Amino acid sequence: MKRLSLAVLLAGITAGSAMAQDFGAVALSGSAEMDLFYRTNNTADGDGKLLEEIAIVINLDGKEKLDSGNTLKWRLAQKVATDYRFDSFGQREAWIGYAGGWGELRFGNQFSNAYLTNDWPYGAKGATNLTGDFGAHSVQYTRAISYFSPNLNGFNLQAQYDLGTGDGDLYAYEVTGSYAAGPLALDLGYTNGHGFNNGTEALAPGWDGGWGKGGKYSASNQDSGQSTYYIGARYNHESGFGLAALYKHHEWDKGTFGGWGNAGSTSVSYNNASADQWLIRGSMSVGQHSFALGYQAITDMDVDSGKLNSGISQIHFQYDYPLSKATGFFVQARHEMMDKQAGIVAPGGYQIDGWNGKSDNVTRVLVGTWTGF
Repeated sequence: MKRLSLAVLLAGITAGSAMAQDFGAVALSGSAEMDLFYRTNNTADGDGKLLEEIAIVINLDGKEKLDSGNTLKWRLAQKVATDYRFDSFGQREAWIGYAGGWGELRFGNQFSNAYLTNDWPYGAKGATNLTGDFGAHSVQYTRAISYFSPNLNGFNLQAQYDLGTGDGDLYAYEVTGSYAAGPLALDLGYTNGHGFNNGTEALAPGWDGGWGKGGKYSASNQDSGQSTYYIGARYNHESGFGLAALYKHHEWDKGTFGGWGNAGSTSVSYNNASADQWLIRGSMSVGQHSFALGYQAITDMDVDSGKLNSGISQIHFQYDYPLSKATGFFVQARHEMMDKQAGIVAPGGYQIDGWNGKSDNVTRVLVGTWTGF
């Protein structure tokens, strides 16, 4: 992380102004990732595609010591250099918090802690398109109040509540926790949303057509809802051996799967739907070389009294090698296998590596670098 004076950042704007002030130190951090990858079965006739993604994340963090001894904190964060989302600063994160020996309280646009846990560490090494982005949980809360407990002998507790809108019965909440002792760590959480149903894609509550936008409410959705609970365990030995396992259960109320994308005109409406998901992965580091191999599966969707033939399974692999203290090189491969009706519960091909909805599998092979600063 780099320390910058905000007055320097604003110098070009405030030069010559008698009102210019030194606002103190601001921490600048982030990451820069380059991905070049090939995906099979992406076109209607089954051809593959060579693609790239450049992801640059910029975080601005500030803090101010208060007279009470507590600390005021804030963050403004954005992912830039993408061609289809995050097009305004603060859509990623924009919050103000207050911290002390009692914990931390934050207000504003924040990531879901459940999502962050499922995205990393469990979604690491190429698995997060299913662990983090698929399910009945939310990716972020745009109108959130969040509490983070202090570390209690290895145990940490977090609670988040999204206020939703003032003109409708829409809200969301979650409770998550973790415990770490030596090489072992445990994670668990529960998320619940009412007044909206985003299907199998992790979005903001009442997603309003853009990343970082939520709160859209319709009276016709007042009985809709979604929830997820998960439990996971991680073990990392000093020898370089690691093991991770995760179990998730998803539930949806009053909604419709399909009707667009890979599902075409086929849709399934339901009062209640549910699916289970699990992952297991092993890893090993030898010198500067690291290897990881994992498997995860999403079960067939239970819809009211029936079951769809919609299971999805994935094998994922990653090799890592450091190029410097801040930059790593990696090779990643993942192969997904879909049952006949998978396109109904996951109609967006982008959820499963650009899958064309016609073949029963898709493979992505990727090379890239990641730099943290």
